[in-house]
Parts: sequence; structure tokens; C-alpha cells
Amino acid sequence: MKKIGFLVLVLTLTFSLIIGTSASANELIFGLGEEPENLDPHQATGWQEYMLLSFIVEPLFTLDHNYEIVPLLAKDYHVSDDGLEMNIWLKEGIYFHTGDEMTASDVKYSFNRFFDISPQADYLPPGRGGVYEIEIVDDYHVIFHFESPKPLALYYMSAAHRGIMPEGWLKETPEEDIGIRALVGTGPFMFESWAAADRINLKRFDDYSHGPDFISNPGPAKSERMIFRIIPEDATLTAEMVGGGIDVSFDVPPSVMRAISRFEDRLRIDTAPSEGVQYLAMNRNREVFEDDRVRQAIAHGINKEQIAQGAWFGMGEPISGLITENVIGYYPGVEDVEYKHDPELAKELLDQAGWDEIGSDGIRRKDGEKLELELITFSNVDQWRAAGEIIQAQLQELGIGIKLELAEVGATYDRSNRDDWDLGIYRNTWWLGQPFLIFLTHSDNIPDEDGGTNKAHWGNPELDRNLEIAGQSINEQERIQALNEAQRIIVDSANWVPLVARAQIVASQKNVEGIDELLSHPWWPFLMQALLLHK
Repeated sequence: MKKIGFLVLVLTLTFSLIIGTSASANELIFGLGEEPENLDPHQATGWQEYMLLSFIVEPLFTLDHNYEIVPLLAKDYHVSDDGLEMNIWLKEGIYFHTGDEMTASDVKYSFNRFFDISPQADYLPPGRGGVYEIEIVDDYHVIFHFESPKPLALYYMSAAHRGIMPEGWLKETPEEDIGIRALVGTGPFMFESWAAADRINLKRFDDYSHGPDFISNPGPAKSERMIFRIIPEDATLTAEMVGGGIDVSFDVPPSVMRAISRFEDRLRIDTAPSEGVQYLAMNRNREVFEDDRVRQAIAHGINKEQIAQGAWFGMGEPISGLITENVIGYYPGVEDVEYKHDPELAKELLDQAGWDEIGSDGIRRKDGEKLELELITFSNVDQWRAAGEIIQAQLQELGIGIKLELAEVGATYDRSNRDDWDLGIYRNTWWLGQPFLIFLTHSDNIPDEDGGTNKAHWGNPELDRNLEIAGQSINEQERIQALNEAQRIIVDSANWVPLVARAQIVASQKNVEGIDELLSHPWWPFLMQALLLHK
């Protein structure tokens, strides 16, 4: 089968080389490895959505090379000493794609909509100690009134998910159309069309001129059009890159790096660390995981280096915690807490937990019951499918029977909200540690009938309290200590096993310009991509 797959790849590459056609000089074609689910900034949660949204809608603030707050739609701001009042003055002359000027009423309406419908509204909304009133002083001055201090508020306001859209347009547009058939913002590109499973077309917004100072081009964008082609198959994406059907892709899988590198005469390949993590979660609704020793045994039984090499082809790094060194708030002390690979200790722990009978099939038993678990992960992402196979083999060496269940990303996450699984390999990424860990581990996010993001289905009052202090205390040192303790609790609990931090890989045609300036920024902001990349 491997030989057949390789032959198909070679034939596909050859065919694409013959017929591949590159984009015209005034448009840039991106290769997307996954199709977004929704481009409504107040409902989207995925990384693909976040990237595309950043081309179209904008938040009040952004971050520079040093993760410092930089005004974007805002002109200036002031936070009161007690942290309960934030004055924001808006830039004048910022226009939406509709031609209407952005004013304070648009900011207020957009934030209230975000509070009402966003699954990410877990820090700023009323009821969470957040914003209880947004006061409009005049067209360019708005005041956010907080129930309690929110020292990370400016960071939260720096993501496209808090993008500002025109009030009138939001009121007139059917909710089911927003982010699917239509989208309006202030960004450097306008939404044109979305052909499902094929492509998303964006057109340059010629009136854009307010890019931040750390980008050499304040606007308009260098390219007139951006076309995002949706190509989930790795072999096809590779063939299109080599054949010139795609100009640039940030979704290059490690498995095809070797194939692409053979064409260095026409392609440029760059890599950098990212904030994205791959992790294993154990479903605490399962009785078998009530015993700490079973969870610890599984954690000790996993060889992360094998996953980094075997699933990621050396393009990932084993990690100790759920956030990486590239994320604001990373605590190096988790390296002293993590469960190191030690299969012999893992076997001892399973023996101590009573799973000390081993049948002729090599599977452990306790009171006649087999230690067999279902492991779910993604069928359509190579690094997750391969990690599942590696972990299946590693745990079977301990005497744990593993049934690997594969499904596409969406179906796997749907299943993770139910109780019909034991172990799951998931992913997530963000650049700010506290909201990232709230999202993944706070008890408020344990799945219910409406879904949830705490895949371990486990809540802990001490963990919740530390995560909340890390986001609310006006004492910076207290926030740091609380976030450090939260990271320690997460790793020590063995409900989550951090696996690998992925590398960001970008492949581009040699005639794509703007790559050098983009790579000078440590985290390759999407707004820079929008304003700089061109042919």
C-alpha cells in the first residue's frame, strides 16, 4: 500500500507539473489544509477561521513583536488605577467595507453581540466579573465599565474574534448568512464568496491605510485578490505547490516536507516554532480513570519523542505542559512535574491498581475485566492519526488493549462531547496562556449537551481558582504565581498528557515577496500576511 501511495503521489506531482497554472500577478493563492466551519468572528473558534478573519475584520488592538499592546482601530486608551474603567478613543476615518465610517456605536454593538453568542466569551462578559456597561461618550470615545478588574482585557481585545462589524449591517443581515454568505469588517480584504469544499475569495479593500507601525506597509494590501483553496489531501496540496497551482501555504504537513524540499529551485520552505499543541485527554467520566495510578501509568507509558519523530517527522518538539515556551505565561517548572517515560514504573502502577492479571492475549485484567480502552482522534490529519497508532502500540506494551477509532476532525470533536470514548488525542493553539488554559481545563468548560472544551470532563476548584486569579488579580506577581500553580496542577493531575508542540511550516513560490519581513516577526501575524504577501 505504501508503494502504491507513493506512486500515486509521483504521478500526481508529474501531472500537476504539466498542467499546473499559477495565479496572475495581482492575486495570491493560499493552500488551506482544512475548510473553516464559520467565518462569523463571534462564533468561530478554529485556527483556520482565525487566520481568514484577520484578513477581513479587525479588533481594537493588536500585538507587536514583543507581545506588547498596539492600538489598531483604537487611537489611544486609558485604564483606571482600580481597573474598573477603560476609556478607548477610536481612530477617525476608519471605514467598513460598506463605506460607512466606524464609530463607537459599532464597537458597542459588536461587543454586546460577542458577549451574547460567542463560545469564547468567558472573560470579558457581564456575569463573569467583566463588562457590565459600554458607555458611548461620542462617536470616537467609548468607556468599558467592569464589575471587577480584568488586567488581561487588552489582550482579549486583540483577537479577530472580537472583531468590530457595522451595527446597521449586523441588524439587517440574517444571522445564518453572517460568516457564510457575507462578512463585513474594516480589514485589508473584503469577503467576496465561499464555494464550499473548494475556495474562499477575498478582494482588496482599497481604502485600507491604518496598518500598525511594525508593518512596513500600512495599506492597501500588496495583492489585489486573495484566493484560499481548500485542499485537505496532503498529496494534492503537495502536488499543487510543486506545480504552481498554489503560491503559499501555511498548512504544509511534516510528512511531505521531504517531497517538497526536492523542488528548492522553485519553492521556498521556512519553519518556526508555534503555539500549537497536541495532547492526550482521559475521559474522567470513565470509572477506570478514578484511580490516579491508572492515569499516571498511561502518562509514564507514552514516549513523546517517538511521537515527535514518528508522527511529526522531527518537525515537532516533545512538551511538558499544555502551553509551550512560545506562549505568554509558560512555566518551566512543569518539566519537573511531568510524568517521564518509564514503562517499568507504568507497569508497577498498574499492578498496584489491581490490574495485575495478564491473559494469554497480553491484556491486563482485574476481577475478570479486561483493561481495554477506546482511543479517538482525527482520521484526516496525518500527525494525529499517526500519533494514535504510536500510542496504541506503546500502551499495548503495558498490557492495555487499545481500540483506535478514527474520524474527521469535526466528527471527533462532536464525539468528545459525549461519553462513548476513553482516551482522545486533540489539538489547540493560542498565544496567551491564561485564556488557553481556561478554555482547555476550567470546570465551566466541561462538555454538556451544548458542547464544551474541557475534554477531560474533569473539574477542580483549586485549578479553577488559580486560573481565575491569573486573569483577575491586579497584582502581576500574584497572577504569575497563580498561572504557574495552575500549570502544575494540570500536569500533576494526569488527566491531560501534553505530547508535542508542532512546528509552523510555510512553503511559498520563489516569486512570492514579503516572506522575509513576515518571518522577522516571531509569530507571523495574519495581518502581516494580508498586507505584505504578493507576487
